[in-house]
Amino acid sequence: MAATLSTLEVSDLPAGLGAARPVELPATRYQQGGRTQFHVAVPVAEMTRLLVNTPDPNKPLDGNRRVDPLRARKFGEYLLKNNDWVSPAVIVRVPAHEVEFEVKAPFPDGTAWGVLRIRLDLLTEIVLLDGQHRTLGIFLALEMINERISRHRQTIAGLRDQGADPAAIAEQEARLNSDQWVRRRLSEEHISIDVAEVGPDEAKQMFGDINNNAKGVNPDFTTVLDQRDVVNRIALQLIQSHVLFQDRVELGQSSRMSAGNQNLVGAKGVADIVRSVLVGSGRVGARVEDKISTSMAASVTKAEQFLDVLVGAFDDLVDVIDGRIEPRELREKTMLGSVTMLRVFAIVYHDLVNAKPGQRVFSRAEVEDFFRKLTPALRRIPVDDHDNLWMDTKAFLPGSSAPQARQGTIKSLAEAMVDWARTGLPSPDVHGGPEDGTDR
Repeated sequence: MAATLSTLEVSDLPAGLGAARPVELPATRYQQGGRTQFHVAVPVAEMTRLLVNTPDPNKPLDGNRRVDPLRARKFGEYLLKNNDWVSPAVIVRVPAHEVEFEVKAPFPDGTAWGVLRIRLDLLTEIVLLDGQHRTLGIFLALEMINERISRHRQTIAGLRDQGADPAAIAEQEARLNSDQWVRRRLSEEHISIDVAEVGPDEAKQMFGDINNNAKGVNPDFTTVLDQRDVVNRIALQLIQSHVLFQDRVELGQSSRMSAGNQNLVGAKGVADIVRSVLVGSGRVGARVEDKISTSMAASVTKAEQFLDVLVGAFDDLVDVIDGRIEPRELREKTMLGSVTMLRVFAIVYHDLVNAKPGQRVFSRAEVEDFFRKLTPALRRIPVDDHDNLWMDTKAFLPGSSAPQARQGTIKSLAEAMVDWARTGLPSPDVHGGPEDGTDR
């Protein structure tokens, strides 16, 4: 029998039933820079409920930078992959005097604990001030995990309809359970949000001040710190163990890698060289990273073998190792002082010892011999516009002592050098050129 008002205990109904209830959050109120701000923590999965204005790469916010979708996606993938993720607070702004704060516990220092209430109609006026990439990354992470869960369910249903092997169904169910656990984690773990009561002009100034006063982390130091990345782990091992790098790598804590630096390369440069040895001009995606991680020792050996080939081919590097010349002198003498050129050599090495079908695989000794023949050309610095060997590659600017560091340029120079190894060096130019290196 259906309940009626006469039989229903009205006191059992939750307060405010049927009304549009505001968002209520436990919060700390505090003052900063003359502004009233609130610090809250929300479940990661709740970000989409509180911040309804999704960052849009095609519509930059007034006074803020354009969102890079790739950077945001990388944060989303990081969030899904790592149980021990970390993130600083996101900063948002709301119109002054539009939110309610019920004080529960005031403190002598001027802060207070309480309940922050935000009307539903005000959610559309909450605007990101700092943390766009992290916020978009969270939105994308939730989309990715939901899509994965949906695909698993569809696959399981299809396998059951087909009467598939129970082991295959169990495997898909295990994947479903794993992704469901990740989604639950995002519902149970929190991210901090600082809510500032400011207008648009104040928000622009805040964003400018945050960026003007922020100290970026040196990429070399990031390489040392970020040991989640398998390439960085290999790089750090080589920095500590290989004779070419020992005590000659800038780790980035005290200074940046520059032409005047006493070190040979920076830690990030070592990681770039390792990556090039392992995948050539390709990229290390999730699948490749997993493959490298499962064969870590073999990957380290590959990188060591390349470095041994370099040292065997170039007496200039031996002079650095033996202390006869300093890395700064090397940079004045030869392109071998350029980490970009070392990356190019790493790609050439990869492509020659991992030849495509139908191509001859070079031995390490053959690669070393080819590299050695380039010694005279590498010493022709700065490159002038009549140096046909280098200028014809389109990788150099006249007067430069190293190739341009753009990824496309590095790839095209490496391809040219691979061709030289296989078909012979171009005819000697006005400088005499290196001796012939025809592939026999």
